Amino acid sequence: MSSDTPDGDAIVAAILDRRSIGRIAPDPIPRAQVEELLGAAIRAPNHHLTNPWWFVVITGDARREIGEAFARAGLRADPDLSPADVEKAANRLERAPVVIACCVRPGEDPVTAREDRDAVAAGIQNLLLAARARGLASMWRTGVMPDCPEVLEALGLAPRDAVVGFVYLGLPMGPDPANRSPRPGVAELSVWRGW
Repeated sequence: MSSDTPDGDAIVAAILDRRSIGRIAPDPIPRAQVEELLGAAIRAPNHHLTNPWWFVVITGDARREIGEAFARAGLRADPDLSPADVEKAANRLERAPVVIACCVRPGEDPVTAREDRDAVAAGIQNLLLAARARGLASMWRTGVMPDCPEVLEALGLAPRDAVVGFVYLGLPMGPDPANRSPRPGVAELSVWRGW
């Protein structure tokens, strides 16, 4: 496909239009739609076809179950955490009807492990773009929780597995946000050599 075709224009427009939307309606979304998005995720570039991705799709009561692990992790880090903050941590995954823990199952070799993590990050971008194309709101969140043993255990991950990010997913609540975070221009972020 040439970059100057209408399809190419649509792809570039989708990339430039993508944004994080944190205001997500509580309405459920069909499992088949989530499966389609995961199918887009695993089409990301992947060195040596190691297929390092692993997804834990969290919905319904499982959001609270994993949220309780967030609360335990918060209390371990700060035993003086207020009851309100503990409850906030426990409710965190209930901001969206579906939360996908996007995880990496890395190879043993350090270079392969780095490439595997990069592949999962590229997969998350594919997932976010596919969600946008289907009219869904999405947001990629990380913070400290992906590194907490309580959370990793609650997700059922193996010892070498890691969470690359949590993707919150659902129908947008209201219109798209009008203001977008400013991004620097290409000239500010590039050095061109031999061009």
